[in-house]
Order: sequence, then structure tokens, then C-alpha cells
Amino acid sequence: MITETQKRAKYIVDKETLKKAFELASTARAMSDLYEEKSQITQKYVHATSRGHEILQIALGLQLKPQDFLSAYYRDDSILLGIGMKPYELMLQLLAKRDDPFSGGRTYYCHPSLNKPDMPKIIHQSSATGMQAIPTTGIAMGIE
Repeated sequence: MITETQKRAKYIVDKETLKKAFELASTARAMSDLYEEKSQITQKYVHATSRGHEILQIALGLQLKPQDFLSAYYRDDSILLGIGMKPYELMLQLLAKRDDPFSGGRTYYCHPSLNKPDMPKIIHQSSATGMQAIPTTGIAMGIE
């Protein structure tokens, strides 16, 4: 039965999407916990997770389509899960492994760049906080 609030709502999320979002949020939290537990290994460089932002980031990631562009921030690992990246792939970058799908282990953790046909395009990021605005503005102007 649909409630009065649901009738007024513009969108209703189906149960499968909610289950997927919960699974991804649980995965993101488990990864954050593991990273903290193993911090002597994983925090050789600046490392921060999406802890506390998981649900918002996953909701965003699930909405993105292959034709979209994403200018991810270093704390946006949950968005990466939302677009379809696997925890194993994120850990490859964290540990600077050759099979890291973003840079072959050559950049800081969660400085993704991605050009897969079935996922949103991610431009390479600067380490400076807020520097996503300049290249993202250029992308928007180029699409216009």
C-alpha cells in the first residue's frame, strides 16, 4: 500500500535498489574498518575513507551512467563502489599494485582516473582539496 507521502514523492526507490545500496554501504563501512585496523600498512600516505558519507555517495554513484563524468575527491571511495568498482580494485590502488585499474599503482590512493566504456568517465585528480572544480568546469564547458 502506498502512503500519502509516497504519492507526493516524485520518485520511489524499488526494493532491489535499496538492497544494493545497503550492501554497498555495508561494504564501504567494512573496508573503512579494515583500513583502520591495518593502518600501519594502508596509511603510508594521506588516506581517508568515505566514512559517514557512504549513503549519499552510493546514492550518487548508482545514478551515474557511462556517458557521465565524475570528478572524484580522495574521500569518494563509496561513489566508486556505486558506479561498479569492486573492493578488490580499490584495494589494488590503496596498495599501489600494478593491476590497479586507475593508474597501475602510480598515484595516491583514491585519485582515480577511469575510461571504461560501461562506467562514468573519471578525469585524473589533483591532490589539492577543491581542485576538482577547475577541470570539471572545463568538461562542462566542453559538453555544452
